Amino acid sequence: MRKWCVVFLTAWGAAVWGDAVPAAQRMLAALPATVTGTFVQRKTLADVEVTITSSGTFCIVKDKSFEWKTLKPLPSTFTATPESYTITANGKSSTRAIAELKLSAGLRSLVKGDLSALKDVFDVTEAENRVVLVPKTRELREFVKRATLEGTDFPSRFTLDYATGDRLEIDLVQSR
Repeated sequence: MRKWCVVFLTAWGAAVWGDAVPAAQRMLAALPATVTGTFVQRKTLADVEVTITSSGTFCIVKDKSFEWKTLKPLPSTFTATPESYTITANGKSSTRAIAELKLSAGLRSLVKGDLSALKDVFDVTEAENRVVLVPKTRELREFVKRATLEGTDFPSRFTLDYATGDRLEIDLVQSR
């Protein structure tokens, strides 16, 4: 869960704080400092041809935090701040320092809204309403082939293609 959250935050950060990526800047035109909404997430497991669907809410407070709360089918919460991240499920929580993650500098900078490291870690290609991130590092390529973020006035779809052939698709709806 942690690795996909880091990649998701990287792609989301490209849209919410897209100083380095012009297509992402178009997606954030009218976004407030706090962004909330709902999501539907589909994880397709290639080996067994099964898709698992979950749904919940998200809240991003620029420079402060990112919260991803899964409500169905299994309630859980992932919260990241510039200093730490917490995973809560089944009434138990685990908090770790962001520095413990191999991609900690990238995650910390994304939560704070600084995308200066984005192009150091990913090759970024843009098309109208789409940003595609392809990992530059061997470590990331062993986990993910590419991340894609799509949207016009809001980053509304995130797709993560794993190196294993699995696929994660997340549709986001911003609260108004």
